[in-house]
Amino acid sequence: MKGKIFNAQEVQAIIAGNKTQFRELLKPQIPDNPTSLGGKCWGDCFFGTRKAGFYYCSVKCPYQVGQKIFCKENFCYNPEGGVNYLAGLFIKATELGYTLPHDLGKEDKNAQHMKQEYSRLTLQIKDIRVKRLVDISCADYFSETGRRPISHMDLDCDTSDPRNDFKDYWNATHKKPEEKFEANPWVWVIQFEVVK
Repeated sequence: MKGKIFNAQEVQAIIAGNKTQFRELLKPQIPDNPTSLGGKCWGDCFFGTRKAGFYYCSVKCPYQVGQKIFCKENFCYNPEGGVNYLAGLFIKATELGYTLPHDLGKEDKNAQHMKQEYSRLTLQIKDIRVKRLVDISCADYFSETGRRPISHMDLDCDTSDPRNDFKDYWNATHKKPEEKFEANPWVWVIQFEVVK
């Protein structure tokens, strides 16, 4: 089973049921002016470019609808056996108003080292779409970031443009100029549900 890395805040939002989608860059990116089907995703392909009268699969999606993936997060081994999830410790520390020490233990592990057997969350892919990054809707903003709307008016976009906040959220983890929000790359929009 494939794993996907999430940070502490994202893990807590998934557990709370607030985060139900994520975005990943298309690799390679589609040319700026392709003759397209409007970003259609069929099966595990994005049909982006027309050649000799036919659309062809120009980018293969790393996920498939129905596929299960496990959540990878920072963790450490409990000396008494088992695993401590640093996302939970991070959130607790934040709520109490202090930061975690950098020396939680010699066995602290980065999320990339988490094996499936230690994961506490299994996600199932429900839907896959292809969009330009800046075309995020208000509802998708809340599903992506895990932030809860204050009222139904938030989902109707009667408040300030959520893309302003999403830009900071996205750019915090995407450092290359061509991946930045301002570059408006094509992204996979992956919707999921927690199954474990």
